[in-house]
Amino acid sequence: MYSSGNCSSDFSYPPNMQMTSARHEVETEQTLHSSNSIYELRDTFYSSSKKKKGSVFHVVLNSSGLALQRSTTVAGKDLVVKISDIIGGRCVRIQRTQRFKSTGGCGVCTPNISDKERTSEDEDAYLYLFAYVLKKNIRNVLRRERTVITLRFRSFDSHEDNMREAEKWYKTLKAYRESYVLNGVSKNGQIPKRLLILLNPKSGSGKAKELFHRQVVPVLNEAEVPYDLYVTKHSNYAYDFVRRRDLSVWTEIATVGGDGLFHEVVNGLFKRMDWENVIENISLGIVPCGSGNGLARSIAHCCGEPYDPKPILGAALTLVGGHSSSMDIVEIELENKIIYSFLSVGWGLISDIDIESERLRALGYQRFTIWTLHRLINLRTYRGRISYIPKAESATDAILSQTHVSRSRTSLQHSISFQGTLSKVYKSNDHISETEFEDVISLETLANQSFRSRCGSWLSSGSRKSTYYSISESLYHSISDTSECSESHCAEGIADIDESQFRRLSERNVQPLPNYDKWVVLNGEFVMIHAAYQTHLGSDCFFAPQSKLNDGTIYLVIIHGGISRSQLLNFLINMSSGTHLPPENTEFIKVVRAEAFHLEPYENNGILTVDGERVKCGQLQARIIPDAVKILIPKKKI
Repeated sequence: MYSSGNCSSDFSYPPNMQMTSARHEVETEQTLHSSNSIYELRDTFYSSSKKKKGSVFHVVLNSSGLALQRSTTVAGKDLVVKISDIIGGRCVRIQRTQRFKSTGGCGVCTPNISDKERTSEDEDAYLYLFAYVLKKNIRNVLRRERTVITLRFRSFDSHEDNMREAEKWYKTLKAYRESYVLNGVSKNGQIPKRLLILLNPKSGSGKAKELFHRQVVPVLNEAEVPYDLYVTKHSNYAYDFVRRRDLSVWTEIATVGGDGLFHEVVNGLFKRMDWENVIENISLGIVPCGSGNGLARSIAHCCGEPYDPKPILGAALTLVGGHSSSMDIVEIELENKIIYSFLSVGWGLISDIDIESERLRALGYQRFTIWTLHRLINLRTYRGRISYIPKAESATDAILSQTHVSRSRTSLQHSISFQGTLSKVYKSNDHISETEFEDVISLETLANQSFRSRCGSWLSSGSRKSTYYSISESLYHSISDTSECSESHCAEGIADIDESQFRRLSERNVQPLPNYDKWVVLNGEFVMIHAAYQTHLGSDCFFAPQSKLNDGTIYLVIIHGGISRSQLLNFLINMSSGTHLPPENTEFIKVVRAEAFHLEPYENNGILTVDGERVKCGQLQARIIPDAVKILIPKKKI
């Protein structure tokens, strides 16, 4: 029925039907589980385009979405756009003096009418519906395709009457959309959705800010989601920001950058005195603009959402229409501090390649390939000890594991720190020394832009467009928020706090770790030890295929010394497809599922990384904390 590209399908009503509507009566039954009264809307439109001229469509808007059913015998398929794919709409009036062009402005999604026609048609009202439909391209690969559907209301002689009908459809669409996002739960008493966005302008290739304004802002504007944008100025800016600021004005925190920026936010949150309240009320999101993007790729994989070729688009749609899911966090005790990890801990080969290849950053992604070959030729081994607690597999433990997933975070009141269980391994320091946040963080604001001034960015010429004209009544609703960030929205910083008073995340866990003599211990020489708790370490590194966001499991991959270079090369090559792990443990490659582990490099040499960031090489202890934070994931299809 619709062809891609820049062609526009214009729909209007026949002249003899201007005041004789073929519109169905509005249904009176309530179709949503909501405290508000929301009704199904029906209307009749017909096409005036050359290809579809004379085609009549019955348009129905309900809780399932928008359906356009062809009522003529002309060949073509009906169109159904699910409510899960629609992110927003706009009511607009075309000004008589406004000119439209084929590129730029709003011309690409509005009727191509002449000045002569415009004189008699400027009393009409237009409703734009923005949708991102999941389709397969010519290579049979799923991807999101932007679609703009235009409904034109011109049943009445006055603009006010036409706009009333358009607004009725707009309000109904918005109510259905809100009910879908909230799973039918009333939003009474809930804080209005507002995003805090932290952007690292130097992440990846240094184009994060440009990508944000070109690919994320249009989606936020179409969905009418207000947000405040802060651009980081130095390392640990995001860490200090979320640790010191009052976050009560925001419902979600999103990072635009790589995994390193998200790591700062997670650790900043758990260094707050009120972290328990914060993680209960704020969800975290990520827009992948870094060089690794392991977390964003893992979220897309676990939710069955297409990632390539437009990962930023998928992440932006998750920010506006996704829902919260619990995600595990790993608490790591180093010799002088405690940090929190969401991705991985590495020691040996992979960490060596990741960090040492930084000197070749100018070569882009090829630096990893070059340094992999270099490290294979000059293969290193490291002496140390790895100890771990195997993941429980018995029926009783399975029940306990299920309880971990389903329990409320607020129920974890009687918990025991695992610090005491580590006394046989090493004595750590509970006090964390961090650089004080001395400067007042300034706010980078977005200029207050009108709806019309934004049209050039969010109405692209590559969008699929369809225009429909009505045969009956109409309503207008103004844009709710311009996404401007002002000082009034930004809370004041809080006073310095004594970190010795912190209640650790692990103290909320009901089950303490067993005594150290119950752990499995491996000594010897290792090529690498890598612990992962997401499926992907990078966008093309499918490291732990069986991992889930909240399965309470650490996947330990241990490669012993003595492995041949050919075996190791095969392992590294197959990481992109997830076929690198043997079905059963071999002499040199072991994969274990663990709840906690302790790593002790004997000579304290080699590179140790946490979430891809280098830390001082030394002893560390890690344990997984189930359901520690809430993460935004794509909404399930209906």
